[in-house]
Amino acid sequence: MKFIRKRNLQETEEVLYTPKLHWFYTVKHLGLFFLVFIALYLFWQHWDTSAGTKEFYASPYYRTLRHYLWNVFLGTIALAMAVFVWRVFQYLCTEFGVTNKRLILKKGILRTDLIEIPIDRIESIRCVRGILGMLLNYGTIRVSGIGGTAQIFKMIARPYSVRRKIVNIIEKNKTITVVHGDLPSPEPVEVEPIYRYGTFVRVMGA
Repeated sequence: MKFIRKRNLQETEEVLYTPKLHWFYTVKHLGLFFLVFIALYLFWQHWDTSAGTKEFYASPYYRTLRHYLWNVFLGTIALAMAVFVWRVFQYLCTEFGVTNKRLILKKGILRTDLIEIPIDRIESIRCVRGILGMLLNYGTIRVSGIGGTAQIFKMIARPYSVRRKIVNIIEKNKTITVVHGDLPSPEPVEVEPIYRYGTFVRVMGA
């Protein structure tokens, strides 16, 4: 929260809640590499046990193919580690903040992307969770503002709790606005003149 607290808050603004990215954000793509590892291993085991005779195993073709598959395996490991390190840096450089005035998202490593939505212009908040999201308690929050603009916040930890906090802040701001606003002046009440019922008065006085 260093970026939001030190560089982006106004004088009368304070941070009321700080949503977090889920830890699964850092290891999400490693599952794909794990499937690649399994596919390479199964292919190697099947091909190595059914390739042929001892002469084939001693041939240059077999050694070349073995060396090629080994390089593919090492390259996949290096790529997986690079993606993991990049996701960790993105996780550390992403900041969320819910203040009494705005919903703020800052993300980016080499280039900073700052998204702001005024609290009083939020029209709807939608939470979406898949199977893994329900198991690990993370999801995507879609915030729609007045005028059709929408911002998507992916892989937020405890999304329903975040939504509830934002709604509570919105309702609190509405209450404060009503209490400190000018009281509405009472509408004038029209009183019908008594002479319209003069006939009724004369009859009663007869």
